[in-house]
Amino acid sequence: MAVDKFEKWTFRQKNVTVENELDVWKNLSGKTSPTTEHSAGAIGTLGAPVTTRQILDGVIIKTIKIDLDGLAVLGTQAKDAIALVGIVAPIGRYVIDTDGVCFRIEMSCIDVPTQETATITQDIDLGADDDGTILQGGDPIDDIIVNTATLVAGETVVNNVPALTDDDYIFLIEGDTAAATGEYSGGQFIIKFYGHPLLT
Repeated sequence: MAVDKFEKWTFRQKNVTVENELDVWKNLSGKTSPTTEHSAGAIGTLGAPVTTRQILDGVIIKTIKIDLDGLAVLGTQAKDAIALVGIVAPIGRYVIDTDGVCFRIEMSCIDVPTQETATITQDIDLGADDDGTILQGGDPIDDIIVNTATLVAGETVVNNVPALTDDDYIFLIEGDTAAATGEYSGGQFIIKFYGHPLLT
């Protein structure tokens, strides 16, 4: 059973029934569990980011799939959040209890960002901040955790030293100031976080 969208799901094995409980997946290698961690500002024209977790050989792999269609950029400052205007912007959150200690992040471009109106930037980075209330045009995001330097379709950038802090919020951010109040008509990214609980 693999889940790739937000929905109610049930998994039955022998006499055990599981409904949307991540902890149980620790014993079900390779299965995926959907979660909701994004803010309203990350919901574009084609819908919300899709976030799932799976556990393979004890490694927790959290995947965020996001389409930029409808999201906006200002271009007034680098490290500004990419989001709907006036709505809090995180696309996810890093929590050690559910994500493990993160030791690797991959950010892959599936579809190159395209322009709907005004001017966009294709230099899109991944950022982290302890403040989950940041709006587009507000304070710049504290930390760049993946610096893509502009990806094209089929390219991946890897950070093997992410140095995330527990409870950090995750954002898509502008990597430069090339934009001018632009809106995206497309652009798709897959972001993977690799973590492991402390060994006991």
